[in-house]
Amino acid sequence: MSRKLKKALLTALKFAIAAALLGWVLGDVEWDEFFATLRRANFLLLVCALGGFVAALVVIGVRWWFLLRTQQIPIRLWEVIRLSFLGQFFNAVVPGTVGGDLVKAYYAAKHTPHKGAAMITVFVDRLMGLTELALLAAVMVAVLWAGGLATWEKIRTPAAAAAAALFAVAVMLVFLLSRRVRGLLHLQKIYRRLSIAHHIDSAGAAARRFRERLGDLIVAMAITLVAHGLWLASVALIGHSLGLQLPWYIYFVYIPLIYIIGAVPVTPGGVGLVENMYVLFFVSVAIGKAEIIALALVVRLFDILRGLPGAIVAVTGTKLPKAEAMEAELGVADTDEELTAAPAPDPAPDDRS
Repeated sequence: MSRKLKKALLTALKFAIAAALLGWVLGDVEWDEFFATLRRANFLLLVCALGGFVAALVVIGVRWWFLLRTQQIPIRLWEVIRLSFLGQFFNAVVPGTVGGDLVKAYYAAKHTPHKGAAMITVFVDRLMGLTELALLAAVMVAVLWAGGLATWEKIRTPAAAAAAALFAVAVMLVFLLSRRVRGLLHLQKIYRRLSIAHHIDSAGAAARRFRERLGDLIVAMAITLVAHGLWLASVALIGHSLGLQLPWYIYFVYIPLIYIIGAVPVTPGGVGLVENMYVLFFVSVAIGKAEIIALALVVRLFDILRGLPGAIVAVTGTKLPKAEAMEAELGVADTDEELTAAPAPDPAPDDRS
């Protein structure tokens, strides 16, 4: 079976799963209550929330710019922000065709001969966001429990989800940054079969540059906190505009966990999966399912709306090649030869990257 056919079948499967999950979560919604929730929305608050979504994306662009500077990739801040909107456009508006991260890596690689470094900044940018979301959820769960704002029975599910997210992030960091651990576990026999094996190898050098520029990483983490604060406050503002009777801290516990799980590439853009996670987590706070779905769908709509400026970037910029061409230029296209390549030797004992 050709790679192109495999990719088409996988995409079709993801869309089928998304449709099934949406059908599952929307099947028993009280639509009268759903539309009543939307009708009572405060339009001015919704506009402010949308502005917060856009501002958060701009701040995320600033974070990626700092990471690019750390890898000595000279791209102007304005150009990085434009690429952030372009990536959001492909992630939220046209999911399942060309991934936004691939688009960002492709254009970033145009500014450096080190394509692996450009790809790593995109990966680290995403990983940094997921890490801080997991930490934020874990801290909020601890604050709720220690402050007596919620019983253990009520926070048991988010606590377990936050612990699982932190563990997954820790595993990814170890796999990415520690070549020695990969050697001890003989993981190279697995990742050598992946098309991105050479980029995983180059992560060691990138990690050393990150460690040499800890100041930039600290600034990037602070920027991430600002971005997430804007975004979560905007989601809470949407809930308030819809008349949902929820304390503010509920959003700071559940929303990070929902979108960490939604980042798992089961469906295009997390469609269906994210909506089910809204119901799973928010059902414990005594609001109706129709209200939960209204919140979830408005948040998804705002994700799409804030990606629309990326369409202008796509139209006015250089014509974007097909995904296969971008992957080939970045060196991440699968080939039969790569899948049968012999594994590389174990790293030297003194390699601490």
